[in-house]
Amino acid sequence: MQAKVIVITGTSSGVGLTLANYFHDKGHTVYGLSRTKKGQEKFTHIPTDVSDKENVKQTFQQILSETNNRIDVLINNAGVGMLGAVEDASKEDIEKVLNVNVYGTLFTMQEVLPAMREQKSGHILNVSSIASNNGLPFRGYYSASKAMIDRLVESARLENRNTGVEIATLNFGDIKTNIAEGRVKTFVSNFYKKKYDAMVADIDHEVQLGTPTEDLIPIIEGIMNQKNTKPHYYIGKTMQKFSVTLKSILPQKVFENIIAKYSKLD
Repeated sequence: MQAKVIVITGTSSGVGLTLANYFHDKGHTVYGLSRTKKGQEKFTHIPTDVSDKENVKQTFQQILSETNNRIDVLINNAGVGMLGAVEDASKEDIEKVLNVNVYGTLFTMQEVLPAMREQKSGHILNVSSIASNNGLPFRGYYSASKAMIDRLVESARLENRNTGVEIATLNFGDIKTNIAEGRVKTFVSNFYKKKYDAMVADIDHEVQLGTPTEDLIPIIEGIMNQKNTKPHYYIGKTMQKFSVTLKSILPQKVFENIIAKYSKLD
């Protein structure tokens, strides 16, 4: 396979670190963008706050100057989780999630699209979530941030139709990472406290039983070598992926009742 220039955000741990080291070992030129460096990187690390538009611009100017204006793959992996009730969330907590999950993805896409159109090729793969299809209890703002990415990708695909640039989302289910450590957790009022505490314990348990990061490698590697990609790729446990189909075929109220029962809200 021809060597590619690959840029991956959120490479300090988890999925991003695994992918970046793997692609480096395969002979690709890999740039990893994250605010911190953990010392396990084999690739070129550039300290970057993806929520800072000017910082992102400077980073991509550096990359393009070093690669003869070529970027073949952008994987927008940087993201943060958020737990809490819709009612209780503060503006500051909401902004933390939107700054990384939404603006961080948009700022990098805005920098890479002109270069990819110029070279008439490229893949932009944005990590979303199966949760983007549902307003999950106590994960509403996270679900909403990923749903926003899904819709923006659909728009960008149409706007860049027939340019050679492939744009898609990678909608993950539970992946076995340390995501719990970096989650934004809002103040939870007494009305929600009991149900919230029970659900957080279940969520953390499901993450530990999630798909290993190494299992994502062949899937993502395959997608980034495809032409005519789909808008969305659902990746995870069978039942989590099936929930997308289930929502599309069941009456809305029936599906809501299933989510409520699964979430132990009844």
